[in-house]
Amino acid sequence: MKNKLILLLAVIVLVSAFVVFLVKRPSSEYYTLQRTDVDYKILASCTVSFPEPYAMAAKSEGDVKIIAVAEGQQVTLGALLIQVDDFKERQNLTIAQNNYENTRLKLVNAKEETYPRLKEQLNDTGSVLADAKKQAERMQALYAGGAVSKVEFENAKTKLDTAQARFNQAKLQLDSYARSGAAAELINQLNILNAQVELAKRAVHEKQFVAPYDCTIIKINVKEGETVTVGKTAVIILEKKPWVLETNVDQKELGFLETDLPCLVVFDAYPSEKVRAVISLVCSTIDQAKGTCNLKLQIKENRAFIKHGMTGSVEISGKKVRGVNVQVLALPSQFIIRESDANYVLVDRDSKIEKIRVEFSPIGENWVSISNIPDGTRIVLPNEDRPISSTRTGER
Repeated sequence: MKNKLILLLAVIVLVSAFVVFLVKRPSSEYYTLQRTDVDYKILASCTVSFPEPYAMAAKSEGDVKIIAVAEGQQVTLGALLIQVDDFKERQNLTIAQNNYENTRLKLVNAKEETYPRLKEQLNDTGSVLADAKKQAERMQALYAGGAVSKVEFENAKTKLDTAQARFNQAKLQLDSYARSGAAAELINQLNILNAQVELAKRAVHEKQFVAPYDCTIIKINVKEGETVTVGKTAVIILEKKPWVLETNVDQKELGFLETDLPCLVVFDAYPSEKVRAVISLVCSTIDQAKGTCNLKLQIKENRAFIKHGMTGSVEISGKKVRGVNVQVLALPSQFIIRESDANYVLVDRDSKIEKIRVEFSPIGENWVSISNIPDGTRIVLPNEDRPISSTRTGER
């Protein structure tokens, strides 16, 4: 009795396993059409294009005095990286600044002291001249009336002549200064000296390697005490910005692309690492020769191994488009029978296999959207050994 019970249990287990096999089997050989969303993936190769390493070359010759940074160090905008000996250049700058300042003071003196002083002198001599004229006229009247002597009258005329001469001299000096353009000449000299100061400042600046933006020091090619020549690369830096990759995809994918779509990047040199990214730019201009459009992807993770110029592949999660890959009658592509005259599928109707013409739109490489077969239809995976009862043109 016990043996029969064991045998019965074994039979039940075998039957259950067979039933499970039958249930599981349709998942690979059968597919029931139903409206669903297709997770559309776009695959492409990509290259790291930005930021690019920037080689800072020497603009003048000199001995390296200070190396203020180390390779791998992060620095901010304006930080001193390398200092080349600039003693001579600073001396020239000091001389140029002194010359400029002296000329500037002369111009200030000309505008604020010399011209006003000459004008004041003219006013003073004019006032003296007016008084002398009045006194001479008064003495002439008194002399005519016999109230004063001829000597007193002659003295008054002499003072008038002297006042007139001094006034003429003051006016001549003022007119001469105004016509000479002394102030304009000083302004011209000041402009020339200012240009010399700026050139001297540039010469001093060219002896320094200063960070043009927040960056990381990639490589230092000089040592302290070494003489650098014009054009020699002293340091290579990398701007501190997120990595940007470029890729080209087929123009037919444009409808599934937009900014901020998530991506997964795998670099050729690190095949086991998956890096998150997003689309930062979709270029709608089509390359007519290749039939592709350009994308820019921005890396969203800080991975130390990423370098400019690295290549890899990217998997882009295409956007959801109603009627295209959202709530469509989706069918895996392997169920399609592609023949020269048309495309077909095998439909299971009451255990009879019918070959039916099918109309569809591709959804990437792995899926199609069926348009002429109703929801709930059971599609059979093509098999050369499977008997087909009939062939139909299709149905709506």
